[in-house]
Amino acid sequence: MITLTLLHPVQSTPVQSWSFEQNPVIRIGRAVDNHVVLYSAVVSRYHVELRQTGTQWEVVNIGTNGTYLDGKRVHQAPLADGNIMRLARSGPNIQVHIDQSDSVEEHRQQPEVNTSAYAPSSPTQAQSRSSLEAVAASSAVPASDSRNAEQPFRAVGRSPFPQALQKDLQNFFYPCSDNGLHPAVHCQELLTHKGSLVCTDCGLPLKVWRQVGQYCILKPLGTGDNTFIAWRDGHVVILKTLQQEWLDHQEALLAFQSQATQLCQMSHPGMPKIYEAFEAEGQPYLVSEMIYGQNLKQWVSERGPLSQVQTIQWLTDVCDVLDYLHQQSPAVIHCNLKPANLLRPTIPHGFKEVVLVNFGEMQLLSPDAGTFIGSVGYTAPELQAGKAVPASDLYALGAALVYILTGQEPDAFYRLGDEEFRLHVEDVPRLSPEMAVLIQQLTHPHPLERYASATDVAQAMKALLP
Repeated sequence: MITLTLLHPVQSTPVQSWSFEQNPVIRIGRAVDNHVVLYSAVVSRYHVELRQTGTQWEVVNIGTNGTYLDGKRVHQAPLADGNIMRLARSGPNIQVHIDQSDSVEEHRQQPEVNTSAYAPSSPTQAQSRSSLEAVAASSAVPASDSRNAEQPFRAVGRSPFPQALQKDLQNFFYPCSDNGLHPAVHCQELLTHKGSLVCTDCGLPLKVWRQVGQYCILKPLGTGDNTFIAWRDGHVVILKTLQQEWLDHQEALLAFQSQATQLCQMSHPGMPKIYEAFEAEGQPYLVSEMIYGQNLKQWVSERGPLSQVQTIQWLTDVCDVLDYLHQQSPAVIHCNLKPANLLRPTIPHGFKEVVLVNFGEMQLLSPDAGTFIGSVGYTAPELQAGKAVPASDLYALGAALVYILTGQEPDAFYRLGDEEFRLHVEDVPRLSPEMAVLIQQLTHPHPLERYASATDVAQAMKALLP
């Protein structure tokens, strides 16, 4: 893993960090399609590339104003852990940290699980060893026992905070008249970009709605009350928690903790990185990577339906991550697969064209109405009854194919047939006969009549390619 940390121009303290695990090329510049975007007049649109060959990284200047490595101007040079790059003679400084101590596969096999209190953001090496020893000791304690031991729930995945911005949050923010918090610093960004969440100059949040543990909540995400955009130590992340009506239900709390712990142990380029889960004031939270991009609901709405070839190419990526989820023990069921949760990342996410997002959404029976909370047209019949199986995600994938290929919501094609209420593909326009057969099987009301696995679905779709 390589981590790039933007340093304060005067104090040389960390301002913002970016971590990359599976990107052999990392591009830095002013243009928004760079992996690292820096808004500085002296930085070129495409200023520098970091390239990996084997275990070695090198820096390659591609801009007009030059790149300096530890004070020396370079065109192409090897990178070492601790190097400081300066973009242009008077431009921003970026410190390089190269971590070759572990791999993604090792992380999958040896996840960190910790039920201790919230750890410091920047542990020393001795503290890190102590943390690992604590992890080994605590991993034998089931998550459900953490409350009995009066220990706050916590599960740790791959942390995105290799270097923290050291700030006292109580002194860093001050209350304002709209019941939020504003940073106790003067940023020109406050005057020029009223709608921004984070200052593009210093990397600090411009307005904080409230605080949860060490996270600053910037704004709610979507229409629900359980997903938020948050900031901590130079990183913008996603925080998800239980919906308010579930907070008093012990079964729901334990289910959320169990799922969050399992997600922290997982890593796949077709899903966001899951950083950690923790408890604050008796409420559990799941922290995941913020992926910027456009979801397929927006994509189709703006550009129109996709071709069959493009659809197959993109959704085979989704089949790959579904297969990974379903092979976990126990199987992880997403339960909310739909075009709005299939994201085309602005910056490449591994080698995947589409990323499945919105993990940790508890799809349970409503404690009040006794009905399933799901997405109309995409929810399998068994899921509506509160029973989730891997085939439930395949059903949703079939319904998503209808929207992506036609631009029409699948619930428009549901009707009562001879025996049951189901999606009728013969009513769906512009489907090839072969694709209609595939969707018909995916959306069969009975799980055992669908495809056996996501891998089988991918193979069936690839067989339709010219």
